[in-house]
Formats: sequence, structure tokens, C-alpha cells
Amino acid sequence: MPANLPPQYFDVEKKYREARDLREKLVYLQELLAIIPKHKGTEKLQADLKTRMSKLKDTISKQKKSGGTGGAWFQVEKQGAGQVVLAGLPNSGKSALLNVLTNAHVEVALYPFTTTLPQVGMMEFEDIKIQIVDTPPLYDEAPAWLFGLYRNGDILLIVLDAGTGLHQDFKTASDILNARNIFVTGTEHEDRKRSIILLNKSDAGKSDAVNSFLTAYRERFQIVIASSETGAGIEQLRREIFAALEIIRVYTKKIGHPVEKRDPVVLRQGTTVIDAAEYIHKDFRKNLKFARLWSDAGYSGQRVEKNHVLSDGDVLEFHV
Repeated sequence: MPANLPPQYFDVEKKYREARDLREKLVYLQELLAIIPKHKGTEKLQADLKTRMSKLKDTISKQKKSGGTGGAWFQVEKQGAGQVVLAGLPNSGKSALLNVLTNAHVEVALYPFTTTLPQVGMMEFEDIKIQIVDTPPLYDEAPAWLFGLYRNGDILLIVLDAGTGLHQDFKTASDILNARNIFVTGTEHEDRKRSIILLNKSDAGKSDAVNSFLTAYRERFQIVIASSETGAGIEQLRREIFAALEIIRVYTKKIGHPVEKRDPVVLRQGTTVIDAAEYIHKDFRKNLKFARLWSDAGYSGQRVEKNHVLSDGDVLEFHV
């Protein structure tokens, strides 16, 4: 079966060949993997790209350990229960949002391009922490590493100023992202990036403009209206971020001890009892005899099957 690669693939491939920085090459490989159609005819090419990406990551890691820098490049190691990367046009209010979500203290100004490097804070959500990454403004000629941050984050939080032209700003932002094969619009892209749209500075926005935007996009996007200035909607945004990460919190209980919900293990939605056992300790999967479950769904210490799918807030007692 022929690969039938689109013309855009060869444009990015040319950039990959011409790139000298290994980390920039890695970004272009990720773009190539996002571009190629996913069918049997491209399976070998997909495998080749993944192999090259793996080798590049190993080389970059070794280079980093040896003290090499290779020029200006910025990446953020993931920490906490998930990584949310902020993306927005100049003066959309990303830095102020980072401050209110995480109690960080980054510079906020009324002129564009205040943020020139990634800024990181940890957002508390109940009993877990979620990493929030503020980034320089999005524009056509932004450096390749910025798109690498967008691509590698678990969630892309697109920040729009509700007091300006919402429709045009969103089109500008999504066009720039789509041009770098980070797809936030269109159902034809199977690699569509998980994203949330935040209508920020809602205290300055005209309700007619906000309502018009909601009418146009709320069926296709997760949209939150909030204000980093007044704090309105911020708690809802925290909940929406947690939901978008598609994670659950599972608590463990020692045999003979009372149920306590502290220090949860963060797992993906759809995780089973046996998967959780293996995550906690690799030998648990092999040695697990059975598990007891406490949950909001009515379980109060009953034994459950190893393939039982867990929910957020479940408490497990492992018997090995």
C-alpha cells in the first residue's frame, strides 16, 4: 500500500534535514509523525520516525549529562499529576493566569512579549498538584522549541482575551498551531491535541462577543470563562483541567488499618486493579491474590476482580 504522503510532509522533512540543533531536529520528527496518514502503508515509516526520535532523545540526554548545551533551547520536565501548557497571543493574560492558578510570581505588564522564557508553577487541585507552564507569546515566527513545549504537554490551554476580537484571535492562534501540525481544530485530524479554550479577562469582555464565540465553538471545544483579575471562574478552570487530563486518584490501604484518603496514586482513566498493582510495585502483579475496594459507588471492603476498572477516589487494599 503506497504511503501517499502530503506535500507538507516534504516541507517539514526539508527543515529536518537542514536543522543543526538536535533538539530542533526532534521537534521536526514529531511534526512528521503528526503529518503522515495513519494506515498500513505508512507503518514502516512511522516505525522509522519513532526509532529516530528515540535515538535523538538518547543523544540529547547524553549531551545534557556531559554539559553540552547546543544553543538556546528550553524544555520543561514534567512534574506532578500532569502538565498544562499555556498558549496565547501577546497580552492575552497568560502570566497573570499562571500567578493566580499557582501563586507563582512572574512579571505581568501591559505591553506584549513580557514572558520570554518558560515559567513554571504548580497548581493545587484538592490533594494533588498539576504543573502549569507559561510560555512566550504565540506568533508566526516563534522558535521551534516553543512548539515542542506545546506538543509535549498533556493539555494545551489556549488563552484568549475576552475584551478583544475573540473569533479572529482564535483563528490566528489555531492557524499558527495547525501550520506546525499541532491540530486543535477540525475533526479530520486523528492526532488532535487535547485542549481547553479560556476566555480570559472576562470582566473586560463584551457579553455579546463572548456569547457569539460560545455559540460558534462550545459544541466542539471545552471552553471556560474566567478572569485572572477578579478570580471569577478560576475554580471551575481548575476542575476542567483535572477532567481534561483524564486521570484518577487511587488510594491504598494497609490491612487492618482504617480507610484514609491521603497521598493518592495518580493513574489514567480506565486503569484496572491489576494495572494499579503493577504500577505500585512490579511484583504485585505476579503475587496479587486479591484486592478489597472502598468507593463512592457502594463498595465497603468487598473483594473485586483483578480486571475491575477503577474510578477517581477509590481505595484499594492489596493482598499479596
